[in-house]
Amino acid sequence: MPRRNASLRGWLVIAHRLAGLALAAFLVVAGLTGSLLVWNTELDAALNPHWLRTTGSNASAQPMDALALRDVVQAHNPHALAVRVPLAQEPGHAMVFLLRPLPGKPPLENDQVFVDPYSGRILGERRWGDITQTWRNLMPFLYRLHYSLALGAVGTWLLGVVSLLWMIDSVVGFFLTLPASAKNAQRPWLGRWARAWKLDMHSRWRATFDLHRAGGLWLWPALFVLAWSSFALNLPQWHDPMVRAFSTQQPGTADLPRRAKPLWQPALDWQAAHLRARELMQEQAALRGFTVLAESSLAYDPSRGLYRYDVRSSLDIKDRGGSTRLFLDGDSGVLVATWFPTGAAGGDTFITWISTLHMASVGGLAYRVAITLAGAGVAVLSVTGVLIWLRKRRARHKQ
Repeated sequence: MPRRNASLRGWLVIAHRLAGLALAAFLVVAGLTGSLLVWNTELDAALNPHWLRTTGSNASAQPMDALALRDVVQAHNPHALAVRVPLAQEPGHAMVFLLRPLPGKPPLENDQVFVDPYSGRILGERRWGDITQTWRNLMPFLYRLHYSLALGAVGTWLLGVVSLLWMIDSVVGFFLTLPASAKNAQRPWLGRWARAWKLDMHSRWRATFDLHRAGGLWLWPALFVLAWSSFALNLPQWHDPMVRAFSTQQPGTADLPRRAKPLWQPALDWQAAHLRARELMQEQAALRGFTVLAESSLAYDPSRGLYRYDVRSSLDIKDRGGSTRLFLDGDSGVLVATWFPTGAAGGDTFITWISTLHMASVGGLAYRVAITLAGAGVAVLSVTGVLIWLRKRRARHKQ
């Protein structure tokens, strides 16, 4: 039996080493970009204060109606369709509108428009995530890098596989910190495991090894949640069927049927769709026993001919914004589907929690700082793992 255990441990060491080497570069990028994206709103505003901050209005001024601001944006961009209206106005912040090209029109030079909510003045535009626009797009580009290596669908799929392997390797790494069984051990098992949690700074080699092992242990819960949620976000087509084997899920946006031909001009205009969406959401709130706290956004999807209405409700767990959602037909105003972040389906409640934890959108400032440190820790653990492998490799070559 001892030989069998030693053999298993040996194979797990090799697997952990190979996985660490294969994933190191990806995890360094994901960890460092993730640490910065925790502060995405603040950093983007610091880089682009002339777009994202408004300073000309006094404290008593009232912002313009969000749909009236959309009309301003639409009139300024007749070659495009303003597809999303932010309905929550935060004092001192610009309103951000998204554009899509109309059929038969050339590609858009910019697809994100910033508007002063008090005057309706266009503050600026950018093509979201296009790093050729330099620092103006740094934070959106870092988001693309974090989510898909800035490679589109291929990168999203690749990082999803990386996340799955990382999640499995996290379990293997945790197991390898456990002390091997020993018949003649002088200290109890927990006493021997306690050494794995400590950091010895007396030598650079020992500090590197302990930083990798102890750092992995102290950060393990956060790292495992980050790995699992990354897998869920990047590869829902793999993750969700596994969730449905144990729980239930509501139909999501991807499950809603597409039209044979996109509906670019629905019978319901934005004002009528907004009023109808409010009415339908209040009906759902009364039916399901939740409270609508604030509006979040109204968007239109021509490929499905549906308006999407998001609010913040008592079912939401995020610190800001909301994802309590319904879809209504752009022509008839009939309710097509609903989606609730918690309480409706166990699988969706679980995914809501792990994705919200991943994005540091719950728990306030303290949790945001913790996730920032965890992201940096991912990079440190990856680098120290490679350094340990290099040292051992050199030692083997000298023998």
